[in-house]
This record gives sequence, C-alpha cells and structure tokens, in this order.
Amino acid sequence: MPEPKTVKNRLHIDIRVPRDGDPAAQWARAERLAGAGGAILVEAEGHHVVLGDPEGNEFCVAAASA
Repeated sequence: MPEPKTVKNRLHIDIRVPRDGDPAAQWARAERLAGAGGAILVEAEGHHVVLGDPEGNEFCVAAASA
C-alpha cells in the first residue's frame, strides 16, 4: 500500500493457566507477571485478571477450561 501506516497493529493475548484447585496459586501467576514489569489493571474475581505490559498493551490471565 502506498499510504504510510497511521496506527499500530495490536494483538491481545490471553494466557490460560491450569486449574489446580487452588485459586490463590492460580492468581499468584498474575502477580508474578506484574512483578516482572506488568501492572494489574482489572481483577474479575474468580474469572480473569487484565494486566498491562510496560508499553501499555493489555493481556489477560485466566483459568484454562476444564
């Protein structure tokens, strides 16, 4: 295409973590990602956590389907 790009392409990633019977251990993974430079933006209790990376891109951590 001859026109210059005007916006970034965005990719939203969902990270599925195994259900191990312990919700606290499951969400500890989201906290570990936040400690590595991310930021927890929204916590949907018992369902998923939305995090942001250092550049502001959002991604989710959720439980894997049974």
